[in-house]
Amino acid sequence: MEVFVCNCGDELFFENLACTKCNASVGWCDACNTLTSLSADSTCTRVGCGRRLANCANRDALALCNGFVDAERLGASSDVTPLCRRCQWTSLGPDASIAENLVRWRKLERAKRRLLYDLGALGLDERTLRSDPPLRFRFPSDTPDESFLTGHAEGVITIRLDEADSVRREELRVELGEPQRTLIGHLRHETCHYLSYRFIEGVEAEEGEAVALFGDHRTIDYAQALAEYYERGPSPDWHHSYISAYASAHPWEDFAETAAFYLDLRSTLAVLDSRSIKTLRDARLKQRVGDNNQGADEFAQLLSRYLGAGVALNEVNRALGLADLVPEVITPTVAGKLRSVHDLLSVRRPQSATD
Repeated sequence: MEVFVCNCGDELFFENLACTKCNASVGWCDACNTLTSLSADSTCTRVGCGRRLANCANRDALALCNGFVDAERLGASSDVTPLCRRCQWTSLGPDASIAENLVRWRKLERAKRRLLYDLGALGLDERTLRSDPPLRFRFPSDTPDESFLTGHAEGVITIRLDEADSVRREELRVELGEPQRTLIGHLRHETCHYLSYRFIEGVEAEEGEAVALFGDHRTIDYAQALAEYYERGPSPDWHHSYISAYASAHPWEDFAETAAFYLDLRSTLAVLDSRSIKTLRDARLKQRVGDNNQGADEFAQLLSRYLGAGVALNEVNRALGLADLVPEVITPTVAGKLRSVHDLLSVRRPQSATD
């Protein structure tokens, strides 16, 4: 996560609506695709942009986002301000006239915006993800006539609104043994199902490698595998080969859980690097985590940095009486799976991107 700066020189944070120092309006600029502050005449203060901006319709009406749209593209005859590009990714929301729904929807939209930022940093930009099929999000609430399931289907990611109920989510986290059951965690997991659907399934070379590492999804009935997992639970030695217990349920879930962890890894390191937290950034955990092909390459360095930082972050949490921030154990088998995810996504990363 890069560090954003207001025109007055004060630091801005990803969810800011206003600068705490100069009180300028703050938000995401659709024109230059970054967090920015507005000048007195409602223009973007980002160097090289300077576009006249207007509030996203969701920012004004529902306080769902902190986005700005390019006012110069609206036209003089436009009576309605459109949604910003990030809000356009959501194809279905709950009944916003119910106050509780709106509070939960805002939490889901915040997590979605962070997910989109992280994907963009990996080269999975809007043009890539809005085609063949386009990635879309739904955040529905059950009604007397219709109920919904969290999941992914042909590019559509559905997250039930009650996942934004922190009490219910904590109950499920404990009941199901899922230490990373968070809104951003849900979104990363389901998005990784989409990435598998887009970039692996039906692509001979990619699918062959995935089958070799994660198992053959074509020969294991998905519904039956999940039913058996919830009935019997994972095998006692699941941690030798899987990033999580749930990953052992089916090859599709193995990939989604592994890839979601990889997104966690990249996002965490990006924050540590942008903040120049040297103790955490340069920490190293001296253990063998890879296969025979691992050397001083990009993936090995990423994993080593993350594990080293994880030790320090876990100690911070333990000092405060909190659960470990990085509870996962990375065995050589799991490291090999993570490497395959890294390779899959690296070919789509811009050449100018740095870690």
